[in-house]
Amino acid sequence: MFWLRLIYSRLYGLLRKNRIEQEMDDEMRFHVLMRTRENIERGMKPDEAEREARRRFGNVGRIKDLARDIKGGGFMETLLQDLRYGARMLMKNPGFTLIAVFTLALGIGSITTVFSIVNGYLLRPLPFPDSERLVMIDEISAQRGPMGGISFANLLDWREQNQVFTGIASWGGGDYTLTGDGDPEQFPGMSVSYNTFEILGVSPMLGRSFRAEEDRPEHDLVVILGHGLWERRFGAKPQIIGQTITINNRPRTVIGVMPPGFKYPERAELWLPLALDTRRWTRANHGLACFARLKPGVTLAQAQADMNSVARRIEEQNPVSNKGMGVTLIKMRDRLVVADTRKVVLILFGVVGLVLLIACANVANLLLARASARRREVAIRAALGAGRWRIFRQLLTESFLLGVIGGVFGLALAFWGIDLVLAGIPNELPFYVKFNIDNRVLGFTAGISLLTAVVFGTAPALQASRVNLNETLKEGGRGAAGASYHRLRRLLVITEVALSLILLIGAGLLMRGFLRLQGVNPGFKPENVLTMRIGLPGSNYDTPEKRSIFFQELIERVEALPGVQEAGATSNLPLRWTWGRSLWVEGAPVLSAGQSPTINHNVITPGYFKAMGIPILMGRDFTDADKRDGLKVTIIDERLAREYWPNQSPLGKRIRFSPPESNEPWSAIVGVVGNVKNESLSLTQSKSVYLPHSQFSIGGMALAVRAAASPESLVRAIRDQVKKMDPNLPLTQILTMTDVVSLSIYRPRLIVSLFGVFAGVALLLASVGIYGVMAYSVAQRTHEIGVRMALGAQRGHVLRLIVAQGMKLTVVGAAVGLAGAAALTRLIRSLLFEVTTTDPMTFGLVASGLGVVALLACYIPARRATKVDPLVALRRE
Repeated sequence: MFWLRLIYSRLYGLLRKNRIEQEMDDEMRFHVLMRTRENIERGMKPDEAEREARRRFGNVGRIKDLARDIKGGGFMETLLQDLRYGARMLMKNPGFTLIAVFTLALGIGSITTVFSIVNGYLLRPLPFPDSERLVMIDEISAQRGPMGGISFANLLDWREQNQVFTGIASWGGGDYTLTGDGDPEQFPGMSVSYNTFEILGVSPMLGRSFRAEEDRPEHDLVVILGHGLWERRFGAKPQIIGQTITINNRPRTVIGVMPPGFKYPERAELWLPLALDTRRWTRANHGLACFARLKPGVTLAQAQADMNSVARRIEEQNPVSNKGMGVTLIKMRDRLVVADTRKVVLILFGVVGLVLLIACANVANLLLARASARRREVAIRAALGAGRWRIFRQLLTESFLLGVIGGVFGLALAFWGIDLVLAGIPNELPFYVKFNIDNRVLGFTAGISLLTAVVFGTAPALQASRVNLNETLKEGGRGAAGASYHRLRRLLVITEVALSLILLIGAGLLMRGFLRLQGVNPGFKPENVLTMRIGLPGSNYDTPEKRSIFFQELIERVEALPGVQEAGATSNLPLRWTWGRSLWVEGAPVLSAGQSPTINHNVITPGYFKAMGIPILMGRDFTDADKRDGLKVTIIDERLAREYWPNQSPLGKRIRFSPPESNEPWSAIVGVVGNVKNESLSLTQSKSVYLPHSQFSIGGMALAVRAAASPESLVRAIRDQVKKMDPNLPLTQILTMTDVVSLSIYRPRLIVSLFGVFAGVALLLASVGIYGVMAYSVAQRTHEIGVRMALGAQRGHVLRLIVAQGMKLTVVGAAVGLAGAAALTRLIRSLLFEVTTTDPMTFGLVASGLGVVALLACYIPARRATKVDPLVALRRE
């Protein structure tokens, strides 16, 4: 005990001596400043007062800016002074400035990146004049719901009877093969009604639009080219107008070229007249898309009421085909942005908002630590006559400078972030969506930078401007802070931990759901399967026999190639295209066309099931014996079999795909296959039927080839076989089925990636915040730690003391974050696949991981504290 008392007395003596010397320095500095104040009050200029102080007392520090607090000045002079002083203080502390700017740049860059997505999807108007007057028209059945299209016969009645539209247009999509000079190419195109461009308010850049007389069968031999196609294929020559090109082996005259960027509807690169035959397109056919332009002054509600009246009149005149058939109107902008996309974009925006709040809390913590070190400076300014508002304004100006600099660097990060987002989207964006930095995004970034400065700068500035002159100047060089500083900093750390935990749990739930989605059995074996699409032009393959013979011969040629195990063809490749048709079951209640269920309709060739690895559960596959003039046969999937024949064999039962009044023959069921995920891996699938190509031959088919090894190596050999059969046929959409599956889930993959990145940024900021608070605490408690160790405290005890302090904040923040996550993760319920929003494993793993990171962030400064030399620590005091 004697030795401990001796050591303590010596250490206390050193501390006392150091404190007396520091108080003497403070007393002289205070005397200098008070003398400077007296000189200025007598009329001396601040520059002269500074020179006089240096002449009498030597180098006592720069006091010109402090002296200006006494002299005052105009608003602009004071503002410029604050800006200069703030910039000088930031440059004087490059480490602090770099960390603060980097933190703000992460937050502002993240929210700017996502806002560019919000702007592109939700805010940017459609690129058409008065686009708010454009509406989409859909038909809806009281029994079946949305029909997925409109009837051309009904469209003709709408045009005659409506009182609210300046015009109604329709279109249908397809792929078109362009032949002639160069290799044959296939492009997405649209068959549109003659008034489509007029209603949209867009005119061709060259040439003219379609005329009414060209929108009739046999009078439709004209075409309008897209700007990109015109440049790539025809060298952007204006002389193309009036020339004849060959599309689907039919000569067509080019009458126009559309402006750059125009690809509506969808991704069309050329446009043909719709030219539908009213004798073939009955009211039971609902395969067209439709839009209209409202008359000036007509609201959407008025238009809906008028079209409801028209639909009732058509139903009265056509009670069989139009029973219960209604019409729905929706703004074109709202229709193009589906509800799921809108929700995802808004959720992402909320996520980066939380990231920005964490960044603000982090910078506020840094400013509080810095304000604690500057308390004597603030006290001196106050002693010279600066009021609290003057000091607050100066400190807030420094925060605004940080916000502006962080906003500039955040904008630079946003350019990079937008490129990363676009790289994660494999498909071409719709024509109306652009992710770029436009004036709206620039204005948002500027506004959010200033708002951020207010959020993170106000509390530290208020704390720093509240100063007790006597106490602060007596504290010497320690820069001690009051209890309010510590409470606020701890609260900020708890907030950071809670917000980051919410984001991490959300990202964890999405990741678990995505992993389960990847493990879904699609109903086929995608490994080593190559697919490509072939479209036969109707001019050369105008009979079912020609189309059937072509694909039969092609499959035989492909199966003979080295490395090919199986080959087949289908009209609808799983996870790529679907084709819905109505279904009637023999023996079931007879329903009208508007009431019958819709099924997924597939036309395939023999061998398709083997090539795709789809199991045949019952019955047989199609064979060459299934001739066009023979018995009509079909194969159904397990879902359809269980619904209509749950306790018996469906083999031999009959179904059809046209209403009872038609003359279409029944198709006998000869097989049952396993369920296939046609629409999506995550959705409940519609029931499917398969028809033999020999009996229902169509021109557009997708080839499926199972290879023994690498399927990509077969592309050239297959292309050579197609050229030998018909040199004018291009192969398009060449993909492996593994790629098809991957593309089908790119959207959840992108969402998980973005959530993961933002959650990672939040975790980084939170860990930095915890580390900063603990490092500051260690620095403030250096004297205390030195005394403890001088009195015999072991390193392990000091380590536990510091770590426990930080982990208490982490535990409180984690508790708040778990409660918040349990409430807020419900917002992402629709984005999760087979995972509950309160999945205990995800909550436990994420909380544990955050605890480990927080422990590391506490351990580093705590370990530094154990190396404190008691003698050095007490001398610093």
